[in-house]
Amino acid sequence: LAACVATANLDNYRGIGLYKKLGYIPYNVTDHYNAENWSLSKTLEYAFDDYCIAEMANKMGKKEIADEFYKRSQNYKNVYNPATSFMQPRDDKGNFIKDFKADEYTPHICESNGWQYFWSVQHDVDGLIELVGGKKRFAEKLDSMFTYHPAEDDELPIFSTGMIGQYAHGNEPSHHVIYLFNAIGHQNRTQEYIAKVMNELYKNEPAGLCGNEDCGQMSAWYVFSAMGFYPVNPVSGKYEIGTPLFPEMKLHLANGKTFTVLAPKVSKENIYIQSIKVDGQPYDKPYLTHEQIINGATVEFEMSKTRS
Repeated sequence: LAACVATANLDNYRGIGLYKKLGYIPYNVTDHYNAENWSLSKTLEYAFDDYCIAEMANKMGKKEIADEFYKRSQNYKNVYNPATSFMQPRDDKGNFIKDFKADEYTPHICESNGWQYFWSVQHDVDGLIELVGGKKRFAEKLDSMFTYHPAEDDELPIFSTGMIGQYAHGNEPSHHVIYLFNAIGHQNRTQEYIAKVMNELYKNEPAGLCGNEDCGQMSAWYVFSAMGFYPVNPVSGKYEIGTPLFPEMKLHLANGKTFTVLAPKVSKENIYIQSIKVDGQPYDKPYLTHEQIINGATVEFEMSKTRS
């Protein structure tokens, strides 16, 4: 914890001092320590990092540190522009950058555009929903993410691959977005898109991945998703339920227990979950917990080709 707090307070490193002072990293201040800008990406990712530190401190009973970093974790709200309904770079005077186009790739956003980084609030999805004006508006924006396709003459950068609308499966910042439909009760949309990605964007052939296998993340997404769940917020201990790929899957755990996922009717057509049982009991949550996994639970998915 001491190391985390010390690192998060290195004021002369990658804009952290300005982030602490202003609540965001301004796009118009040159950081001589690091050449890259990425002001918007850094602001959003620092906010998530702060949340992780707060959770750690909270579990250790360090309330003062936890409170400080929970507060810092809300800094994502400081780059939200209600006029455009996007996260947007700001200057050191607080002005949002002019002529911002969310589908453009700029130096202020790391290897992504405004559509792709908008959702980088894994630690407070409910807060993000509230920020955009509620579940209906959030649902519309999320639908648009997957249906607003780049124009044929758009010159996409090398890292924008595996595109479904503005969703770029070939690049990691998009990976959790497909699971966010769960947060607004549209689990069938999550199931639909996950099945599409698993079946169409992963091929058993040379160059079978649709993007850069960066530290193993392309494979990690697939392995988790094929099991039927994914950690949208890895420090929460929750795994959002998607759609399984196999009729039976077992995890043999270090504690000697076995976690099992059963989906006997699953197929390329039967991608929709009709009902769930955990250890034989009906289950109505859109996520599984780490405790259920390490305790060796058995999860049963009733699959169908029609939406539930």
